[in-house]
Amino acid sequence: MAARRRPWLGVAVVTLLAAPPLLAAPPRGETADAVERDLVLIRVLPERPRIRARLQAELGLLGFASELLVIEGDQPLGPELLDRLASAGAQAAIEIAVGDGRVDLWVADGRTGKTLNRRLDLVAQPQQGVPRALAISAVELLRASRLELAEREASTEPDEPVSAAQAREDERAPGRFRGDGEAWARGSLSLAPMLGGAPGGLGLTTHLELAGRWRPLRRFALRIPLWIPTLGNRVYEDAFGSARVFILMAFVEPQLLLPGGVDWLHPELGLGLGAAATFIVGEARSDEPLFSQNPVLGGFAGYGHAGLGFAVSRRVWLRVDGYVGIVQPQPRVLFGERVAASWGLPWGTGSIGVELWF
Repeated sequence: MAARRRPWLGVAVVTLLAAPPLLAAPPRGETADAVERDLVLIRVLPERPRIRARLQAELGLLGFASELLVIEGDQPLGPELLDRLASAGAQAAIEIAVGDGRVDLWVADGRTGKTLNRRLDLVAQPQQGVPRALAISAVELLRASRLELAEREASTEPDEPVSAAQAREDERAPGRFRGDGEAWARGSLSLAPMLGGAPGGLGLTTHLELAGRWRPLRRFALRIPLWIPTLGNRVYEDAFGSARVFILMAFVEPQLLLPGGVDWLHPELGLGLGAAATFIVGEARSDEPLFSQNPVLGGFAGYGHAGLGFAVSRRVWLRVDGYVGIVQPQPRVLFGERVAASWGLPWGTGSIGVELWF
């Protein structure tokens, strides 16, 4: 009995033989490094077939189509290359002008509206004059223009919404400055003239404050100010003479940095604890049987501090500060047994200065 013919078997065999080439073939016009199928005009001066061929090959590897730009004359177009794109329906153009000891690469990109130029020194680096090196350099210049365009387009895209949990995490994260994503400076030095006083008859006191601040956390800082007396205070007593008083103080101040609502305003509260040294220089009258004493009085000092920082820049702040405090035991100036002046229970002072962050 003769075997029956099976027509579907032949169709299956033909399909299996033809399928591998069809599956393996990539889509027409695509490559692994394809960018876009834009048309690029190319021009080489003077005519160098090897350079032109290599340039077309490099452009083809990136998925660009290329055509020769034929123009009468042998002068480089340079910046005028961009004007030739519209008439030719091209998106870019490359011109390679080979000169004496140098090569000028010009790339006009219609998508960015810019013309890029790069000069190669063949005297210092003769290997750059090889056709392959010239072609790669020109193509890389075009790629740089396209990457700049891609970055600019990406920067204009709206930011993704930040979740509430992420916002709280950013708020707690140390090393941030007002949530602007930049690491803030942790240390500073400040200099400020000070003017203050206290009841007791000593009058106004003047100091120069030199302070350092360390900010390990976003809302906490540790400040160490030194108050150096400048002019001093003179106290007179006709019957005895006079005395000059200088008060030196140093503190350690933990600070709470408050939210200001705007990036340039930085309010803060602090509590300073430290020591005071009062230098009293006595000057007795020469025509009386008196003597002078120059004592140094020590004591505990403390204050409450409220301050404002105004950010001129991220590194430079202007400061306005106010202090109210005490010194104990209270320094006193004695003429004989009489208290001529006292200071420090309480005292207050203010300052305006500048702070530099680093």
